[in-house]
Amino acid sequence: MTIALPEGYTSVEDALPKDDHPVLAIRESGYLSCEFEIITAMYRPDYRPKSPWRDITGDSVNDTGSGILGWAYADELLKPTGDKRAFA
Repeated sequence: MTIALPEGYTSVEDALPKDDHPVLAIRESGYLSCEFEIITAMYRPDYRPKSPWRDITGDSVNDTGSGILGWAYADELLKPTGDKRAFA
């Protein structure tokens, strides 16, 4: 059964993002209050071929929930700010 993704998301069955490029990844939610969960993730098949979807800390997204259904580039949201205070 294929789940209909919200507009703007590309299904992982149709295409995959560039390696090491952060995206907004969408997956089924484990909570009854919402259908989907959105996380910042990267597709890294060279780093972990058997578990290529990683969160921005490098951990497998499968460790914290279901697998990724789709993704969307969000360059304006995810670009570095240059403000080093954000990392302090």
